[in-house]
Amino acid sequence: MPTGAAARRAPAAHGAGLRELAEADLPAVAQLFERVYPQHRWADRAASESNLREVLFGNPWRDAALPSWIAVQDGRVIGCAGVVPRRMLLGARLMRAAVGCLFMVDPESRGSLVAPRLARAMLDGPQDLFIADGANDEARRLLLAAGGRAPLLYGLHWTRPLRPARYALGLVEQRARMKLPALALRPLAAPLDAVAARLRPNRFARVTPGVADESLSAAAIAANLREFLADSALRPVYDAASLAWLLGQAAVKRRHGALRSRGVRDARGRLLGWFLYYVRRGEVAEVLQVVARPGAFAVVLQRLFADAWREGASALRGRLDPRHLQELSDRRCWLRREGTWTLVHSKHAEVTMAFERGAADLSRLDGEWWMRFAGG
Repeated sequence: MPTGAAARRAPAAHGAGLRELAEADLPAVAQLFERVYPQHRWADRAASESNLREVLFGNPWRDAALPSWIAVQDGRVIGCAGVVPRRMLLGARLMRAAVGCLFMVDPESRGSLVAPRLARAMLDGPQDLFIADGANDEARRLLLAAGGRAPLLYGLHWTRPLRPARYALGLVEQRARMKLPALALRPLAAPLDAVAARLRPNRFARVTPGVADESLSAAAIAANLREFLADSALRPVYDAASLAWLLGQAAVKRRHGALRSRGVRDARGRLLGWFLYYVRRGEVAEVLQVVARPGAFAVVLQRLFADAWREGASALRGRLDPRHLQELSDRRCWLRREGTWTLVHSKHAEVTMAFERGAADLSRLDGEWWMRFAGG
């Protein structure tokens, strides 16, 4: 039986008791994940439990006041709401953030009040800001009903095709009825994209004079992040150790390919910014983060395009940073709201307004997107 902080309980909901998640509960949480998301079950349950333990209990921001929660009925875990604490700055003011993740309820209990009770348990914590940037439609309804917001700008994603024929075939392959015909056409995509690249100057292969990119350490990112994000009303806080842990965890998430981390420098060796993204040849590359010093975002973005082109990506996709809408538009990226929602909840009006105005810095690295709960 858990003791201390892990033994604190929330009121019961239709026979299900809510309490803080303890490490001893992780095998049951892994089993719940398999029931809720059978398509993403891990081949090795022990590996799933190990990942849960590292993310929820081994993260460098662990805070006993911001626990994860489970719902238990008749000795069986029927719900879970994961929380990973983070730190952010609102101007010069340090803010305690709680990132929601792994929100799930057993299919047999979805008609009960388990989901709203779990949501309330997370939102009632002492944090200054609650964030969920991988929320589905049901989670969105729950949080909005509890007074949260779904800032549209942070729910938009940008896409830039690099190899149009291969990218178009990838879209067709996602439709079950068209998958086999699309696979048959795959050999034609590379020649078509090669011809298209020769018909006009290839802007992706173009080398920007005086600019070079190189591998970049977590220490270098942490040392420059505050300066580069100085124009953000709300921004994340990292030190070298916490960022090294985070990048290490992101690197073992291989569903989207290999993680590339590149710094961009000018002719004088001055760091202009960096980009982090997942890449797999012939597939859409998923961008985790693009950061640049003031006035240099366009140069860093162009370097990202060139790098992804060399690595064989069919397109690039990332979440919108509203402060750089103009640069993305100038480079023919298109925007759409797709997939999951970004949700925020705060008792501080200035925090909420930072998101509503598009003045908060929240990359995919700062929320739950990088987490590796899905095994399939």
